[in-house]
Amino acid sequence: MKKEQTASPKLHKLEAFDIFNIIFLFILAMLVIIPFYYTVVRSFLTQQEYTMNGTAFWPQNPTLGNYRDIFVGTGMLRSFFNSVLYTVTGTAFSMFLATTLAYGLSKKNYPGRTLFQNMIIFTMYFGGGTVPFFLLIKDLGLYGNRYAVVIALAFNAFNMIILRNFFESLPPDLEEAAMLDGASPPRIFWQIVLPLMKPALATVTLYFMVDRWNEWFWSNLVLVDSRLWPMQLELRQILWTSSALAADVPAELGRRTYAEGMKAAAVIVTMIPIMCVYPFLQKYFAKGVMIGAIKS
Repeated sequence: MKKEQTASPKLHKLEAFDIFNIIFLFILAMLVIIPFYYTVVRSFLTQQEYTMNGTAFWPQNPTLGNYRDIFVGTGMLRSFFNSVLYTVTGTAFSMFLATTLAYGLSKKNYPGRTLFQNMIIFTMYFGGGTVPFFLLIKDLGLYGNRYAVVIALAFNAFNMIILRNFFESLPPDLEEAAMLDGASPPRIFWQIVLPLMKPALATVTLYFMVDRWNEWFWSNLVLVDSRLWPMQLELRQILWTSSALAADVPAELGRRTYAEGMKAAAVIVTMIPIMCVYPFLQKYFAKGVMIGAIKS
């Protein structure tokens, strides 16, 4: 009786291009990790330790005073809740627009589909500009209002195309069977189609959340009242005027307020919330990107 021989997998031989990619990606990773690490370290330093040792590899006497100062002496806490509000409501509204429009454009048997699709794709290459958009928002009475941030930035053509490609990859037999069972189009959409789209929905949701959380330019144009500012605008204010803010912060007994530490702490605080969301969507993220990129 002959023994079955199983061939062992051959080890991949590293070529010059592979070595170049490894080195290049390692350098890129270091360019991201090293500044981030030293920002974290600086956020725990005191003024005295920074003056004596500079940016140390690790703080000898770590302190949370810098984090306390940015919440006590600035509007960071208020802007944090504003950012959460803009991110949650804006992402939900954007996902509603993207999913419904993508579902409609995935149907190839209705008149005008190509025209609407081309009009949307046209906006990816050519836009009206910031000034006309601003004037439109002002004429609609949204200037200085929270709705100017939530509504004006609601649609993204690229994310819609990802969802449309995923809708087109679903077998049409599912919807036909549901229609034969008497299900209405809205019910088919919400209870049959969307549950099958978790990878794509997670991917696009993450795109929208990151975009909403990091948005500051448009908010700077339309939000006059600083009480409505998102976290990114408050961060910019801290980075610009940290020395003046540090002078106004009520210091603890025997502790000097550290302006550079406040800057670093503010940067970390604005990054942590969105970084905590990614692990929950990571398992869907890669699959959603690949499926959405198969068809165009």
